[in-house]
Amino acid sequence: MNAMTDTAADAAAAAPKDVITPWVHKVQYYETDQMQVVHHSNFVRWFEECRVHILDEIGYGYDKLEAAGVISPVLTIEAKIVKSVRFGETVKIRAAIEKFDGIRLTIKYEVLRDGDNALCCTGSTGHCFLGEDGRLISLKRRIPEVYEAFRKLPTEFI
Repeated sequence: MNAMTDTAADAAAAAPKDVITPWVHKVQYYETDQMQVVHHSNFVRWFEECRVHILDEIGYGYDKLEAAGVISPVLTIEAKIVKSVRFGETVKIRAAIEKFDGIRLTIKYEVLRDGDNALCCTGSTGHCFLGEDGRLISLKRRIPEVYEAFRKLPTEFI
């Protein structure tokens, strides 16, 4: 490839998207218990990995948000384990926007076992957006392009 093509590919990869591609994760041994079943705490970690992936996909990763003086703490977490996941299996974490008003955000998740697409876990995380002073902010006012990027994301799993 030439430099021009590399630059175009980089720009396309960094461009904001209106879809959320699944986050894929291969289960590591340290994530399991003595029976080689994934410990429940790892589902929460996978939700976070998926959330970081979403922000990167829309072109506004945590690094960019924080550089703009915006932080987004986790307010709520819910997870319901439906089926066990074991060492060596690969899972796909799908996400969709459940609620978003520019000040608060709720993301819903499904963890599916790769191969048979068995539903292993459902869940959600709730967030807000704070300025450097720790007060709630409106993304619509503070960073309108981020607000628009979130607004375009799907509300159903794709």
